[in-house]
This record gives sequence, structure tokens and C-alpha cells, in this order.
Amino acid sequence: MDVSVNRITNANVYIDGIGLLGRAEEVDVAQPRHLMVDHKGLGMAGRAEFWAGVDKLEAKIKWASIYPEVQVVTSSPFQVHSFQVMGSLEQYTSQGRSAELPLVYLMTGVFKDAGQAGFRTHQNVEITSLITVYHSELYVAGVQIFLYDAMANVYTVGGVDQLAAFRTNLGA
Repeated sequence: MDVSVNRITNANVYIDGIGLLGRAEEVDVAQPRHLMVDHKGLGMAGRAEFWAGVDKLEAKIKWASIYPEVQVVTSSPFQVHSFQVMGSLEQYTSQGRSAELPLVYLMTGVFKDAGQAGFRTHQNVEITSLITVYHSELYVAGVQIFLYDAMANVYTVGGVDQLAAFRTNLGA
């Protein structure tokens, strides 16, 4: 059995279709995090935890310096933006690199914190912006891995609608 290793060592960030090559130092993308709640009842010897929804989504971008065009975009709390994080997923086997696949995260949200500039002697200024995300999806090689949209009550994983029965039961 041959082991396959996946590696992503770089990416680019786009806001509203504008590439920010070299301006972002780190990006934490928004991915659905399940809310789990405890259940305990009479006659149960223990507790169980059950799915109760999806927690709010948040993303972070750590900027490599101060860029005026970025500060303008990140400072408005009411402007919704589309975000793309694009990378190259490299696959390796014992025979070397076997594939390079496109990896794309798509998000929609608003900046909740433009970030504070941190000044240090002989070091570049760093700023981290926080984003409240309403919509997030991931594609690898053009195949959708997941899609979550908080406002539309849509959550799809591997092509399977996780909330179909929920929406039906609510009359939606």
C-alpha cells in the first residue's frame, strides 16, 4: 500500500475579486464548527452530546504590513465582501509529486475588526483583521467538499444536503 501525502505551502487571498498577492501573511478560513449540546435524562447512567446546529463562522487575515487600500476595505462594518483563498494542493507518493490540484475556499462576510497595528523595533508592522462569515465553501480540484450558508439554512457535505429534512420539517 503506497502512502499519499498532501501538502499546501502557499496561497493567495482575493477580496471582491482583487488579488492581494504578498499582502497577507496568514489566513484562517471559516469552516463549519458543529454546536453540540449535552443531554441527560432520568434513567440515563451518563450523558450524551448531540448536534444542535452550526456555530458562528469567523475568519482571520494577518496582513504583512499597512496597505491603505486594505485599510479602506477592512474599516467598514456594513460592506459585505466576497473572499477567495486559493492554493495548490500537492500530492506526493514514494515516486515523488504525483499531482497538483487547485484548492479554493470561498467566503462571504463583513469585517468585524480592521485590526490594530503592532509596531516593534526593526520589525515590519503586523495587523490582523477579523471577519464575520455568513457563507463558506471549499473546493478541491473543482469538487465541492462543503458549503455552509447561515442565512439560507444550507449545509452540504460531499454533495449531501445535511439540512433537507430540517427545512422540510420547518415548512421551508
